[in-house]
Amino acid sequence: MKRQILTGLTIMLICFLIGGSYIIYAIGDATDQLERAFTMHKVQGSIEKLQFGLENIQMALERKEIPKKEHLTLLNTDISELIKAIESCFHCEFSQQLIGILNGLKASNQTYSESLTQVLAMPSPTLYDRGPVNRLEKQGAEIAAQVALVIQMIKDEFPSRSQTLYHDITRVRHLIIFLVIVGPIAVLTLTAFFFKRFAGSISTLTKAANRYKEGDLSYRIEEDLRFEFGELAESFNTMADSLKRQNEDLQAAQLLYQTLFESAGEGIFILDLSEAEKGRIVSANPAAATMHGYDLKELPGMNIADVSCDDECPERLQCALKGSWMQYVVTRRKKNGTEFLAEVSVGLLDLQEEKYALVFSRDITQKRKEETEMQRANQMALVGEMAAGLAHEIKNPLAGIKVSLEVLADELDLNDDDQELFTRVINETTRVEKLLKGLLNYARPPELHCETFDIHKLLDNTIKNLAIKGQTSSKQGVEFRKHYAHEMPLIEADSSQLQQVFLNIFLNAIEAMPDGGRVEVVTEKLAEESLRIEITDTGKGIQDDHLNTIFQPFVTTKSRGTGLGLAISKRIIEEHFGSIEATNEDKGGTRFTIVLPFSHQRGEHMA
Repeated sequence: MKRQILTGLTIMLICFLIGGSYIIYAIGDATDQLERAFTMHKVQGSIEKLQFGLENIQMALERKEIPKKEHLTLLNTDISELIKAIESCFHCEFSQQLIGILNGLKASNQTYSESLTQVLAMPSPTLYDRGPVNRLEKQGAEIAAQVALVIQMIKDEFPSRSQTLYHDITRVRHLIIFLVIVGPIAVLTLTAFFFKRFAGSISTLTKAANRYKEGDLSYRIEEDLRFEFGELAESFNTMADSLKRQNEDLQAAQLLYQTLFESAGEGIFILDLSEAEKGRIVSANPAAATMHGYDLKELPGMNIADVSCDDECPERLQCALKGSWMQYVVTRRKKNGTEFLAEVSVGLLDLQEEKYALVFSRDITQKRKEETEMQRANQMALVGEMAAGLAHEIKNPLAGIKVSLEVLADELDLNDDDQELFTRVINETTRVEKLLKGLLNYARPPELHCETFDIHKLLDNTIKNLAIKGQTSSKQGVEFRKHYAHEMPLIEADSSQLQQVFLNIFLNAIEAMPDGGRVEVVTEKLAEESLRIEITDTGKGIQDDHLNTIFQPFVTTKSRGTGLGLAISKRIIEEHFGSIEATNEDKGGTRFTIVLPFSHQRGEHMA
């Protein structure tokens, strides 16, 4: 393509140079001919002036008058002009005959001028002394005849010369008109040739560029383009392939990071670190929205301080802006106002020359609870081992003491005061024995014997046992209300141990209502794997500072309690991979909530 363009431009340049050179030559030739015509005209004018001067002198001589000196001056002037005209007219391309006559006229004029000078120099010329005068008159007649001949010959040649000059000038004019018209036509023709040759290729490349601009990277140039356009088309196709691969890689990476971002178990925030909107949430993943109780669309635009209870955000965001990674624990606030502990990691994130803070948040409330439970379990295990050993060592001697006291009380003749003292000692010994038994049950719980049964029947049997022992509404004014879920599946568990748990909770509820009250038992199926049991009384409730410790061993509010009942109950529920918690009701009373898996194996899997 370059070669063709250069060839076309070179041909156009040569044509313009040839045409221009010819125009310059033709104009120069016409100018030269005009100069010659002007010189011819000048020679003709000089000869005519000379003829006029000779006629004046000849007329004076014919009147037998002596010419004046002015005539001589004018004649010399005319002769000088004629000589100059003749000298400049040697290149006028006159005929050889005319040039010879002009040269002879030049010599005759000089002789005539000298003769006239002699006549004028005579002391007193008279009309009778006619020798010089006659000779002057004769010379003047000859010159006049030559001048007349020259004028006639010039007049004969001048029309042909003018006609030739006219034809030359007309030819130059026609050539200029031709070049002015044909030149642009040739340029337009050549331009149209190249445009037609290249327009299709350029249109094809432009179409491909527009398709790529619109994002259609699968488009390819199938046309067979010539010259460099073919190389451009191949480059376009190669570029499209490369861009498509890069775009696919970018989309895959973006999808990967988007998936990681959205499926991450930890809450992730991207915060704006600009001075005007520092701390503004730019983006958040679903885990962050769920953790804080918001809809995913609500978080963008909020400030991180809106979900934080600690006034530490500005200072730590400033540290993140400097590039420092930090880890700390803060108290976060959910949408409903609930507070929870969160473990936070904050670092700097540079995106397109903008600075953001990348925040990872993890709810550690359960973790802290599990750590506390683990610590409590370790402590209880240690205490249990010590208590089991101690109880085992004390149990046998205590049994001997109790038997000895009972024998003495039966055999000795004691007064009433001593008998009461013996009875009190025996009762306290029995209480210690009961305490040691509970301690052994807590430290070394019996092995589970799981069976499948109906949880509602177990609750009903427990309530009936209370009635048999005289601890129901008939004597203490306590009413039991049952709200059981319909079609409750059978549960796999140790029924005797669960009955011990329910019996313990029911007895605590009855003891919390000395003036009578109501106990409500509610069951609910949570999912395919578990159920919930709620036992609520209308007693005086539990003090808030005791709620977190009632399941610990030896913690009791009863004057004669051991503090092991609820601890053993919690131990049994945990052995079944369930959970138990106690809360105070707003209107008074306490609610115990127990969650148990339907299957012991499912509980192991869930744990």
